[in-house]
Amino acid sequence: MTIHVDFVAGGSGGTLNTRRVNRHRLLEVVRRAGPISRADLAKVTRLSPPTVSALVEDLVQEVGLLHEVGIGTSKGGRPPIMLQFNAEFGYLVGVDVGSRTLRVALTDLQGKVLARHQEPTDSSSGSATLDQIYTAVDEVFRRTKRDRSKLYAVGIGAPGMTDVRTGRVINAVNLPGWVDIPLRELAEARLQAPVRVDNDANMAALGERWFGCAREVEDFVFIALGAGVGAGVVVGGRVHRGHHWYAGEISHMNLDYREWEADFGERGYLESHVGAAAIPEWQHVKRLVEGVAAPGGDRAGAVALIIDAARGGDARAAAVIEELAVYLGTAVANIVAVLDPALIVFGGGLSHAGDLLLHPLRRVVSRIVPNLPRLEISSLGDDAQLMGAVNSAMEVAEGRLATWLDAAAFPTRAVGRVGAR
Repeated sequence: MTIHVDFVAGGSGGTLNTRRVNRHRLLEVVRRAGPISRADLAKVTRLSPPTVSALVEDLVQEVGLLHEVGIGTSKGGRPPIMLQFNAEFGYLVGVDVGSRTLRVALTDLQGKVLARHQEPTDSSSGSATLDQIYTAVDEVFRRTKRDRSKLYAVGIGAPGMTDVRTGRVINAVNLPGWVDIPLRELAEARLQAPVRVDNDANMAALGERWFGCAREVEDFVFIALGAGVGAGVVVGGRVHRGHHWYAGEISHMNLDYREWEADFGERGYLESHVGAAAIPEWQHVKRLVEGVAAPGGDRAGAVALIIDAARGGDARAAAVIEELAVYLGTAVANIVAVLDPALIVFGGGLSHAGDLLLHPLRRVVSRIVPNLPRLEISSLGDDAQLMGAVNSAMEVAEGRLATWLDAAAFPTRAVGRVGAR
């Protein structure tokens, strides 16, 4: 966790503003360099030893953001007591609400995963899915015996268009009943902690930038190839969501002008061709997946079956992946022509084809546009959305901590309530 502050030079000034800034400085140095002694803290921060001692006393005894973790090596005098950031001062929860699978992770404030939970998504109704989320959050706390009241922030990735400002899911096509759902409001009331909601593809992009193959990449696109098709667009290091929160909804990209009047419904043209829910409907694919992708069956399992068959040398299955690569490659080329990203990352079930998909993709994209970016499979796999949700919760937690440290006096130590700290 990084708490962003503007540093002031040296000194041990006693004004309220200086004390606030010094709290931030000291906490961030311990977080980054700990375990560290008080003497070394004074050297690194250029604060006087009495100021460091007073601030440490506050942050250890009064607050609990720092804790003493043992004795360091003596440099000629009394061995120093070492200080470390208390990453379990509060807890973060990331939630990935997939159309097929619900994933939940409990982490400390540094993003270290303490517990995971995964189960099939109950999509029988919108309320059933919400209840399942709340139960899963309670489960990871119960399993780890952590204090549920110390839940500090939550990030939730939803599979559809999302108004991030209000935390409303506008429409999640692959989750029945998820239309205009005030998810943030409902989740905050139930979980009693601040919640950030975003589109699952945006969350996946955040996950890749935080901990995956897009680290240090300022301009890239994450393309999610699951039951539906979507994209998370990162420009200048920030997720670009668009005026109507529609940026990245590539499912509606039309690749054939002759079909401009065709009604592809909520899926849209591209998703109707390369979405896992649509692929088994292809006439020449039905024979390959007979019995697996029957109505109401496991469409994602059917895609996995095609990938396995192609790896095993089945020419028909390999031809299907080549055909998918043409559709997808044409869409990618259009994205590249508009955004010129450095990298495009693919995640979701179809991405499990790996090089079987990437090789023809590179051929198609490079044939259409001259500025071929790096094309890679997600290094986080099915965890991309979940880790992005954790990262989103961490950003909320940073804001809460920064506001709290700016207070004239530290409020109650209770961390769970929305609005507290």
